[in-house]
Amino acid sequence: MSDEVREGRRTHPLTAVVQGLGWSVAAVLGLVTSVVSGGQVESWSLIALPAAAVGGVLVGSLIGWLSWRFTRFVIDDTEARLDSGILWRTSRRVPFERLQSVDIHEPLVARILGLAELHLDSAGGKESRTTVRYVTLAEAHELRALLLRRAHTPGADAPHATGHEGLGDGTAPPPPPGSAEGQLIAVVPPSRVVIGTLLSLDLLAAVAVAVGAIAASIWFEAPLAALGGLIGAGSWVFRIVADRVVQQWGYRLTRVEHGLRIERGLLSRTSETVPFDRVQGVAVVEPLVWRQTGWSHVLVSVAGGGGGGDADDQERAATVLPIADPELTRRVVDLLVPGAVHEIGQRAPAALAGWPFAPIGWRFRWIGADEVAVVSSTGWVTRRTSLLPFRKSQSVALEQGPLQRLLGVATVAVHSPDGPVQVGCRHLDRAVADAVADDVRWRVRSRAAQASMRSGSSS
Repeated sequence: MSDEVREGRRTHPLTAVVQGLGWSVAAVLGLVTSVVSGGQVESWSLIALPAAAVGGVLVGSLIGWLSWRFTRFVIDDTEARLDSGILWRTSRRVPFERLQSVDIHEPLVARILGLAELHLDSAGGKESRTTVRYVTLAEAHELRALLLRRAHTPGADAPHATGHEGLGDGTAPPPPPGSAEGQLIAVVPPSRVVIGTLLSLDLLAAVAVAVGAIAASIWFEAPLAALGGLIGAGSWVFRIVADRVVQQWGYRLTRVEHGLRIERGLLSRTSETVPFDRVQGVAVVEPLVWRQTGWSHVLVSVAGGGGGGDADDQERAATVLPIADPELTRRVVDLLVPGAVHEIGQRAPAALAGWPFAPIGWRFRWIGADEVAVVSSTGWVTRRTSLLPFRKSQSVALEQGPLQRLLGVATVAVHSPDGPVQVGCRHLDRAVADAVADDVRWRVRSRAAQASMRSGSSS
């Protein structure tokens, strides 16, 4: 297959069918939305629905076939290239030295047909993602192994898949010997995902809204008044279930040579890798109800992940563990930030003088550091403990507004690339804030000097 790939090959012919089915679903959904918004079902709609389905398949398949006919995927010794376009040709090139990860996605329709798409991520965020649609699942795994082997060893042949992927910098110890598929770290049972969702604060809030709407309609003897609240709460519950139960179903976390591989999804299946060297920071999130059982979930900031989408989208994309007990959480954090400890002995807590800013929450804010990372914690309803390795920190800032100056408090912020991990502590005593900022700056410079010395000695 390597010669064919090097010369250029087309993707699977059923790509046109997958696109046609997608167009059909879009046409039917659009028509159903139009009928529902009209408030009544006309006789013509009973004919229009199947016509839209068939027409969508035919038109989509034709366009998909033309697109497939003019698309070729090329892999040589230096780069991967995707050439596409009917009238205007486009060539997306991914040099191997910039290739950071290769993920496999199986959208529902493609998965039914045994197909998958490849996502090639290079330095630069979401705008630098190249998507190859569609190949068989077996070919997707083989191509991923080939691409990653070329990225690690330019010019090397890759006749067989290795199952090792991601890009590492040697900061994490090598995985123990095992199968080519890597070392299984965790399997999150669907039952635990369901229980965790049922115990989440936002789902409980949605249920409270629904109950409140029903109670208000009974109290005011206006049954229709509950409809708006029930519809809003119902859509809220649907999104929570879709985001957490459906997308995190069958969650598997596997350690491969250069990172952690995540496999998840009930309808559409995703296999993606978090390379160790792209990890910018880690956050352990413990919602109030989960803390009673010791559960938490782990988020990670990844270089080049981009900041698109709302907060829920970013958190979902950054999730490494959707729900885990303390032992598993510590194990995964140690893999992502080797050597960092969870219990910081020397903590700098927020000052009592800062209580007007957070009358309850100030008691739960602190910042500390060990030899590897700076760690901060905040939140009394949802506790978030964030770890930022010194080698990934960009700068340290001491911030003080007018009211803070009046109260003698200040905020320390440790800047890092965009992502869900934010390290810092608000409203420390001014003298403590100065000491913390100086200590973190010294540790950052020390780590940078050590890295420079190692680089110089290796060269």
